[in-house]
Amino acid sequence: MDSASRIRVLPENLANKIAAGEVVQRPASALKELVENSLDAGARSILVDLESGGARRIRVRDDGEGMGRDDALLAFERHATSKISSEKDLHAVVTLGFRGEALPSIAAVSKVVLTTRRRGEPLGSEVRIEGGRVIRVVEMGAPEGTEIDIRSLFFNVPARRKFLKTKNTEFSRCIEVVSRAAMAHPGTEFVLRHGDRTVLDLKPTQKRLERAAELLGKDSLPHLIEMPEAERDGIRLGGWAGAPTLTRSNRDSQYFFVNGRPVRDRLLVHAISQAYRSFLPGGRHPVFALFLDIPHEEVDVNVHPAKEEVRFRRGGAVHDFVYESVMSRLGSPSRRPRLILHKPNGPETPMPPPGASRAGGFGGPGQGLGRGPALLRGGGYIPRMDGGTETRVQAAGPLPVVAAGIQPLDAEIENLPVNGEAADPAIRQLPHGSFPLDKVLVPPDPSCPIRLSECRYMGQWAQCFLLFESDQGLVFVDQHAAHERVLYNRFRDQFRTGVVERQAALVPQTITLRPEEALRLDEHAETLERSGFELESVGVGEYLVRAVPALLADRDPAGAVRRVVEGLADLDEPMSFPDLIDGIIARMSCKGAIKAAHSLHPEEVASLVEEIDKTPGRWTCPHGRPIMLLMTEGPVRRKFLR
Repeated sequence: MDSASRIRVLPENLANKIAAGEVVQRPASALKELVENSLDAGARSILVDLESGGARRIRVRDDGEGMGRDDALLAFERHATSKISSEKDLHAVVTLGFRGEALPSIAAVSKVVLTTRRRGEPLGSEVRIEGGRVIRVVEMGAPEGTEIDIRSLFFNVPARRKFLKTKNTEFSRCIEVVSRAAMAHPGTEFVLRHGDRTVLDLKPTQKRLERAAELLGKDSLPHLIEMPEAERDGIRLGGWAGAPTLTRSNRDSQYFFVNGRPVRDRLLVHAISQAYRSFLPGGRHPVFALFLDIPHEEVDVNVHPAKEEVRFRRGGAVHDFVYESVMSRLGSPSRRPRLILHKPNGPETPMPPPGASRAGGFGGPGQGLGRGPALLRGGGYIPRMDGGTETRVQAAGPLPVVAAGIQPLDAEIENLPVNGEAADPAIRQLPHGSFPLDKVLVPPDPSCPIRLSECRYMGQWAQCFLLFESDQGLVFVDQHAAHERVLYNRFRDQFRTGVVERQAALVPQTITLRPEEALRLDEHAETLERSGFELESVGVGEYLVRAVPALLADRDPAGAVRRVVEGLADLDEPMSFPDLIDGIIARMSCKGAIKAAHSLHPEEVASLVEEIDKTPGRWTCPHGRPIMLLMTEGPVRRKFLR
């Protein structure tokens, strides 16, 4: 029997290459480490030069504090760092880098030239390394700060080089790295060049919004909702959350920072996804730039080789805080609920000019009701009674699903297109897609929300859309989507508050579950009870459904329980139980909402408008379809050549 040892210590060069496989996966990985080192060194200006997406060359130049000769050599030793010195420091890391693995890992798989000079010293140093071997160390004149030039990444690991993507793909990853660093540090100048082309040239600024506008695009600014600096138990959140009117097909425009560190943390992504869940359609992603500040001892940044993930000591509290903060901004209720109407059987009352305040218009302070339009609490319009007195009508109750039709009362409405066809034959003959509706019909500006109770109701079009005139333009409201949002919020609030009406089953249904499903059901029995379900165990894996929430009474009670139980398979804290039934609530809302083919009386419109204006989050229906779109005056004037 061979007693020779089969375990051996790997050569340092091989160990560095293995470490490089974790830290340096692509050019963007190396660039991220270099940019973080520059920021830790106090750089106020960072210049990045790339060639071939970074595979051929990555050069990072900064004006930070620089290094002396000895430190320049030690920087390429594994686990050599100036950022922590004891285990205590590891539990409260305040710098972006701290492990001392980046430079030796990069140097092991590339050709590196480091040039640096410490502030106040007459000479700098140059260190040349190829494949982990020091080639030359010399003293020389150099500007203050540090420049590190990496060439031929993975030149000695051809298998790894083959796995690199195309030049443009790798370059796009590098742009993302610089953009995230620039978003977190607006006071630092960033210049990114690829070959002879300057891609980013970001001047230093003290205002985060200016840097956000440069990176997200100035067209995004009107759709960014500012997050006021909220704080809870030492945790602060600020930044901007994009309105549901601003979405992307990917997650490239999502920025989240924890103590200035860009992260892609599952817990945080889940919190934001849950906040946006009922506002966006499938396949669309929100835009945001959020900054979370938390005591350093409350977060562990040493859980991912590339430092892209973190772990929170109080993960549930952080999740709930982020979710509730974003949700409160997306679903902030409207203010000053007030309805302004016109009389259809009388002289026309002019609308105020675009952008003008309605305080001086009809129904405003200092004006009698006799001089303004008819008022109806909640929405709609009614004719003036004989004698010129205003008629006040109480808003209708909950909007019925079936309603009788109304006829357009304005001459202008009669000339609008019907049944999806343009009234003008010339327009009707235009090829599909030639009429730029996406430029004509736009979502309302989140910074200046439209309150339907302050608009003039004009009528219903195509038995689907409600038309309102506002000082911003012509407003189209999808009656089904609007009512669906109202019902969804109402049902959701019942479940979340635990005040759920339940209805007993005349004939209890039996449901049989697998052992693991029964175990999950028993674990959440109390929450099920609080949410309106009453289940009785009658055997191993068998339950009687004796009562369900009244909202589900006319559906499939046993099927609803099964869907909830199946959802429990994915339940992992800090996800809350009510989140599991949101899908059911959304389907219930869709079934109960008024349909697109139903005509509405003005009084029913009034009731719907009242509900919409007091419903938080009236951006979209629970499935992400827009509730209202705006047609401004400009495109119409251009069509008339005015």
